[in-house]
Amino acid sequence: MKALFLGAIAATSIAAAPLPQSAGMICEAQWRDAARDRIVPVRIRMPARTGRVPVILFSHGLGGSLDAGTLWAEAWVRDGDAVIQLQHHGSDSGIIDGGGIRSAMSIEQLRARTDDVHFAIDELAKRKREGGCDLTRLDLDRIGMSGHSFGAQTTLAIAGQHYPRDGLKLGDRRVKAAIALSPQPSFSQTDVQAFGGITMPFFSITGTKDQLAWLNQVTPKDRERPFHGMAPGGKYLLVMADANHRMFSGQDNIPLPYSTPVPHVREVVARATTLFWRWTLRGDMAAKAELDRLGTSLPPTDRFEKR
Repeated sequence: MKALFLGAIAATSIAAAPLPQSAGMICEAQWRDAARDRIVPVRIRMPARTGRVPVILFSHGLGGSLDAGTLWAEAWVRDGDAVIQLQHHGSDSGIIDGGGIRSAMSIEQLRARTDDVHFAIDELAKRKREGGCDLTRLDLDRIGMSGHSFGAQTTLAIAGQHYPRDGLKLGDRRVKAAIALSPQPSFSQTDVQAFGGITMPFFSITGTKDQLAWLNQVTPKDRERPFHGMAPGGKYLLVMADANHRMFSGQDNIPLPYSTPVPHVREVVARATTLFWRWTLRGDMAAKAELDRLGTSLPPTDRFEKR
């Protein structure tokens, strides 16, 4: 079972390297949150374009690392956005050998993850540089949040998901839009109770085989429920036929079961999410119009909805 969630271990040294085709710069660091005595590894991807740019944070799934979301991050950076990939100790690749996969699926780890997001945004506002990356280029009035699997849960929490615990508020109003790949519902309240308070533009992406039966009872249809629980206005749902959990991780080197490849998944997800960010973080209404027409270009077995 452990091998199913095994991801590449994140590099721990501070580094900077050019992206392919002069697309920009990658810088890695480990930031220390003194208030929590916690290290938060980050991988910063800066686009080559000059001037101020939007910034998108990405949160990995259970047992993941900084490599998660690489395919999507590369597409977004090529389009001119900065991307910050986060690694969350306690629910990252370090739990694999320790046998703590199920114990890491806790509200405490979710809170630690959202605190990592709050902290990272705080640090982006404080730091002028990280290695070769000029952080003053980041426009912190245009922040997007994204993630896969447990990272999708993290994204829902940051976007404003409601929790039945008294006083538990995990959201961050600095985030303006969000994308959740393989989201899952709340099983302790109705969908409207859990997600009705999410007012920002939100894009949910899943597949008809998007499940991990060995880990939990979340079905592919369950992953559509957050979308249906949200209030209308800027909400999108993409369901891809035969696509499974691994295909939305955004990395090639994770040995989750792949099953039969669905060739257009990578292309469609990269295109659709890029259009979503163009609209929500840059105000590009032509991109929104193209996104709204996405369903007309998909195979009939895929499904695209908007509210």
